[in-house]
Amino acid sequence: MKKIIWMEMLLIGASILIFRSVWTFLDSIAWASGGVGLTVLLIVGVVAAVVALRSIEAISGKKGEKAKDR
Repeated sequence: MKKIIWMEMLLIGASILIFRSVWTFLDSIAWASGGVGLTVLLIVGVVAAVVALRSIEAISGKKGEKAKDR
């Protein structure tokens, strides 16, 4: 397999370990396990996801325009 495939698989594995660690850490914090804490974390997560997706879309759009110009 190409090296990029192995690195992508490694990245997925590392992401799982990071996700599990963060989940366990947040479970140990009483505030984050309550209703208010979960609501705040949900809102922060949704905002971060929207910002990231819009940025990715903008970057992809710019690359698409460059490809069309050629």
